[in-house]
Amino acid sequence: MLNENPQAMTRQDWSAYMDRVKEKDRQAFAVIFNFYAPKLRHFAYKHVGNEQVALELVQETMMTVWHKAHLFDGSKSALSTWVYTIIRNLCFDLLRKQKGKDLHIHADDIWPSDYYPLDLVDCYSPEQDLLKEQVIKFLQCLPKAQREVLQAVYIEDLPQQQVAEMFDIPLGTVKSRLRLAVEKLRHSMQADKL
Repeated sequence: MLNENPQAMTRQDWSAYMDRVKEKDRQAFAVIFNFYAPKLRHFAYKHVGNEQVALELVQETMMTVWHKAHLFDGSKSALSTWVYTIIRNLCFDLLRKQKGKDLHIHADDIWPSDYYPLDLVDCYSPEQDLLKEQVIKFLQCLPKAQREVLQAVYIEDLPQQQVAEMFDIPLGTVKSRLRLAVEKLRHSMQADKL
């Protein structure tokens, strides 16, 4: 029996769903689509700055997941790593083709280090995993308001506008609290190294 709660699914659960997608199981694909589409839309919008284009990139990504499911190997990477790699490459291709843009696109413009999905960090960068553990360790040092905003944006991956609405505060306040929280975390972590 597959896990029915996407928020609690493990890497193995997602691989099991992809095994079903390889057999053209539309219900399994619907679970994957419903879970990843909003996250991918947020990711694409952050990089292309256009809601309609972001939605098209999500559609193209999910079509690729459906049509090329046979290429997914759960023993080599997590599903989220594979899916985010697809959309990252689509964003890169789109930005490269855009006219009137800077010809030199840096990797951080497409996939900034502060936006890796957690299991991608686990797979590719032990240093980032260690950094994440340190950040979580120091979260309790932050004032409650800053901690809540930081967790919502960076750990729960919510858009800043949604966080503003959730806490009934202006968007500028969300940005200020994030900036202050990151600065406090940086100082706390540096002090801990001494």
